[in-house]
Amino acid sequence: MDEPITYTLSFGVTKLNLMLSDDKFVSRGSMQNVDIPLSSLRYFCVSPVTNSVNTYDSELIVSWDEAGKIKSKKIYVRQSDQSCQDFLRALQQKRPDASLLHLNPKDAQKQMGITSTNKLAWIIALAIVGVIILIVVIAGLWGTLGS
Repeated sequence: MDEPITYTLSFGVTKLNLMLSDDKFVSRGSMQNVDIPLSSLRYFCVSPVTNSVNTYDSELIVSWDEAGKIKSKKIYVRQSDQSCQDFLRALQQKRPDASLLHLNPKDAQKQMGITSTNKLAWIIALAIVGVIILIVVIAGLWGTLGS
């Protein structure tokens, strides 16, 4: 058995540790914990993101089969780090059939059935605005009917 390939990224007081062995992909970190048999890995891709503190620049998105269901996880990484690129290269070598690194991130996420973080943020923002408008309309109607 070869030595596991690792990637570590510090987020201030927390730390992300990715480990790739002959048969597993493991992520340990704040709310980013997964332990996936490589044979269950369906797809993986990397999508660029922005953040205000510059601790990461991308999301490593993985999807896998677990008990007949498809699960997915977005894991923040710094793709510009050489160690991250080495990790992704090793993952691609172990599971070339699951790699979507050759695709545009939007196309890769579409193939995975994943909603992009930016799209999800817009959906949530529009839903909040819709709820506020609905509350104002109901309050207006309530006030009109009450008088």
